Amino acid sequence: MKIAAGAPKGLEYLHDKANPPVIYRDFKSSNIVLGEGYSPKLSDFGLAKLGPTSDKSHESTRVMGTYGYGAPEYAMTRQLTVKSDVYSFGVVFLELITGCKAIDNTQPHEKSSVSFT
Repeated sequence: MKIAAGAPKGLEYLHDKANPPVIYRDFKSSNIVLGEGYSPKLSDFGLAKLGPTSDKSHESTRVMGTYGYGAPEYAMTRQLTVKSDVYSFGVVFLELITGCKAIDNTQPHEKSSVSFT
């Protein structure tokens, strides 16, 4: 429960409170480390990008991130928004509640990925 509640607070800070805002771009289970009392902390900001400034709603960029966690609209349009990180959190949340990996290559093809449908 602490991970599910605490990790999105890190994203909220990056998106809404950091100046300039930051889009994480690689939100995934392995980039959440646990501190004292199992409090979640985000790590590995290697793909992070400064967010849109002033009146811009997105940044056009080369698609980066980990397969299975990236938002499909980001992959199709190359337009990066904070919504891309929110989608990635949804994938991590599904991992938390199902106990399954986002992509599991040890499973048969039809069961190899978590799906929102």
